Amino acid sequence: MKNLILFVTFIGSLAFLTSCSKDDSIGSGNATLKISASIANISSSGQSSSRVSSSRTMNESLNFVSGYVWVSEIEFDGSLQNGPSINRRIERFSKIDFETGIATPSLDDIIIPTGTYSYVNLGVELRDEDAQPSIIMEGTYTHSNGNVIPIRFEFNSGEVFEAESSQQVEVTEDQTVLSRIVFDPHVWFSVVPTNMLDNANLTDGTIIISETKNESIFDLVADRLDVSTESTFE
Repeated sequence: MKNLILFVTFIGSLAFLTSCSKDDSIGSGNATLKISASIANISSSGQSSSRVSSSRTMNESLNFVSGYVWVSEIEFDGSLQNGPSINRRIERFSKIDFETGIATPSLDDIIIPTGTYSYVNLGVELRDEDAQPSIIMEGTYTHSNGNVIPIRFEFNSGEVFEAESSQQVEVTEDQTVLSRIVFDPHVWFSVVPTNMLDNANLTDGTIIISETKNESIFDLVADRLDVSTESTFE
């Protein structure tokens, strides 16, 4: 099973660099971890200045707005500063809607101790029980001739995503910690030449990219699922 390493950025009032004494690094209460997910918008997609112009054009032509990620397990690993290692695992099939960020059934009951964490790792395993995709993203592709075509990306595998950080993270008592996994398909598709999508096969008027349809495009994109995917904590 391939591990996809997700580099994490912590934002908002939850996570920040902190210095504290040994006495206040271990809290006496608990906090709750809630899992969500979303799709990065075009303006926030991580594109370096070295990207070729065709990749920038591809980003402008693609617009993914909806879909879901279907998980089977969430695991939290953290090390409290001057304290013990913490491990929490929840096994549950849950589908997280990209538009709303809502998980069904919910993933908002992972209890973690308060305190200052010197290490945090979040593992997410995708559902892989049958032929139903574990990730679906839907949107539009603007053809070079100006036509707007529906597009759908399907990924079906029990991959394990790992999000870790070396930052010190302070968690306070009774806090609800929102961890949002942000997928960036615009970066994934940046390696796909424009002519490949222009000439993609249509199924009932839609470009479907999966293991069985438009496979050459799928192979390019699937190899980049570990690129520019991050988790933000709020």
